[in-house]
Amino acid sequence: MNCKPLVLLVAALVFGPGGLQASPASAKKVLCEKEASVLAREGKLEQGINAIEQCIKKDPTRAKAHVVLGYLLLDQGDMQRALLSFDKALGLRPRTSAAKTGKGIILSRGGNFKEAEPLLKDALKLNPDPARTYYELGVLYEQLGDMQLALSHFKQGITSGEQKKGR
Repeated sequence: MNCKPLVLLVAALVFGPGGLQASPASAKKVLCEKEASVLAREGKLEQGINAIEQCIKKDPTRAKAHVVLGYLLLDQGDMQRALLSFDKALGLRPRTSAAKTGKGIILSRGGNFKEAEPLLKDALKLNPDPARTYYELGVLYEQLGDMQLALSHFKQGITSGEQKKGR
């Protein structure tokens, strides 16, 4: 069976109208990352981690793959390895909002609020879908005892999420 038309169709769905211009190799990388995320959502977190690690072995220069691994490791509770994954992604693409958010989450959960806050704020500026980052800043401010600022960020996250649904 020739999978090339299927790969191109998925690329069109993932990349939008210009997706058909993506190469089959590029589409396979996206599929690899998506497969790992799907496995994790199905409750197969360890299999998802193994799948994305295989993707990274094939192409260690994919920042998105390192971000996916970071979030899966975060879900698993492996903060140290997750932090390494986010740092690797940021080394490859320093302006990656998802990696900045992930690293900010880890720093915040570890009590390192002074480093987490500017990282999350920067991620917020870069992020086209900032609901998660607003939420994480809300959690950070809650931990610092600034309930007014926490509530403000939670509300902004809800508004951001509602606006996304309305698109």
